Amino acid sequence: SRAGLKRRLVGSSSSVLGPAGEAQQGLEKMLQANKGNVITNFHRKSMDIRNMELKYFLGVFNRLSSISSILAGFASSALLMSVPQWEDALVVTAFLVFTSCAFGMNLLVILIATLCNLWGPGKALRGNDPNHLHEAIGILEASMQDAMRFFVLGLFCYFVSTIMVVWLFFDHVGAIITTVLLVLFLFMLVRQSLVIRRAFITGTKLVSGVIHGNAVRSDAASTRG
Repeated sequence: SRAGLKRRLVGSSSSVLGPAGEAQQGLEKMLQANKGNVITNFHRKSMDIRNMELKYFLGVFNRLSSISSILAGFASSALLMSVPQWEDALVVTAFLVFTSCAFGMNLLVILIATLCNLWGPGKALRGNDPNHLHEAIGILEASMQDAMRFFVLGLFCYFVSTIMVVWLFFDHVGAIITTVLLVLFLFMLVRQSLVIRRAFITGTKLVSGVIHGNAVRSDAASTRG
């Protein structure tokens, strides 16, 4: 049979090669085993890095959700205030628009953060290969950018809403002084945010920990070939 012929050929080749040939075959098997061990450890470390990325994005969503919850609570409390009827309709309209926008933007941030925290880890755990983890991290990164935009817009709307409240309930002198102070603090907030962003985020393109291809599978295919 074919199996018996193969065994006889292997036996005859080993008898022809002698001890040196057998030692060489043993060395090749050892090198192949060491190569597989190195590749396995490499992929384990890359998956650990991707897991750290996943935890990082989830931590960012948790913090954004906490801050947005506070801002949304302030905005909802402002909406419940009784506005004097003798005030200018334009100021009242601006107050209601910016307060509603602040409340809605922060609610969007809370919704995005909550859904990403609920479904992101589940997406990463599904599947037999690391592709689901890579896809989950990509979705979390894109969602984080959207959440940051809504957060900044909500914070700006909250500042404008606070200024409108001042013009509704204070006299002109107090409103002007308070508006100048709030605008000054707003510029300081923007400047400090840009300074911290430049300090932590460089101009170079970010590199992810995703490893394209399957080195173990390609190595096995070349061995079979």
